[in-house]
Amino acid sequence: MIDRRITKENLDAIYAETYDFEKFKAIDPCGLVYELMAHTDDQLDIELGALFVAMITWGNRKAIRKAARHMLEEEMNWHPGHFVLSGKYEDSYADAKNGCVYRTLNSDNFKAVCRNIALALSPLKPHPTVEKYLMGKSCEEAIKSLCDLLAPAKLGTPGKSACKRMCMYMRWMTRTTSPDLGIWTERSQRDLYAVMDVHVCNLTSSILMHKNASWVSCCELTEKFRSWDADDPLKYDIALMTLSDRIDAEDNRSVQRTNN
Repeated sequence: MIDRRITKENLDAIYAETYDFEKFKAIDPCGLVYELMAHTDDQLDIELGALFVAMITWGNRKAIRKAARHMLEEEMNWHPGHFVLSGKYEDSYADAKNGCVYRTLNSDNFKAVCRNIALALSPLKPHPTVEKYLMGKSCEEAIKSLCDLLAPAKLGTPGKSACKRMCMYMRWMTRTTSPDLGIWTERSQRDLYAVMDVHVCNLTSSILMHKNASWVSCCELTEKFRSWDADDPLKYDIALMTLSDRIDAEDNRSVQRTNN
């Protein structure tokens, strides 16, 4: 029986356990970013590849990975930086059924996102990076800037919505411990915000005053994590993700036993 309590002690114990990194890469959307890194070591390629993957990370993992793989491999040829800065995105998704990129994101909005990014990065040439674009901004300001940059994709309203996908992106880029990439050296993982959505809010309701997945609940959970570990608060995000997967697996086994 899984210990489902949301306590520092339980999450510390879960985080301390060895997990199968190769299995994680095979099932999590972040694994596509690691696959991208086998094709390029250019920072902008990795940053933009991760940003596009994060942008469509909602819903079923298999569907996300299928759409992300097509985007990175078939549309971008594993070089998102060149894809955006050269304007190749204007010819992308020509054969997409009903112009669909992924779920509610259509090709017109996808191209608008690419134009926004190209425009934002152009002043930083000859060696633009997303890290440079966000330089000098706090983590909260960076999340807002990224949401504004990707606005046609509807990532949430900064200051109101939990902005889960951009908090997750910031974790991928900044946190220095696996499974995160930690390629940004000018930011501190101490300042990251929790990756909050309805599922996480429900899972952590026993330690939260705010019971809806909003920016307020994101900040509340973040402060709880920081009080537990000021140096690496989002290790508890990894522990929560692991616990959630275990709970889902246990519940599925219970349903199967009942049905049998």
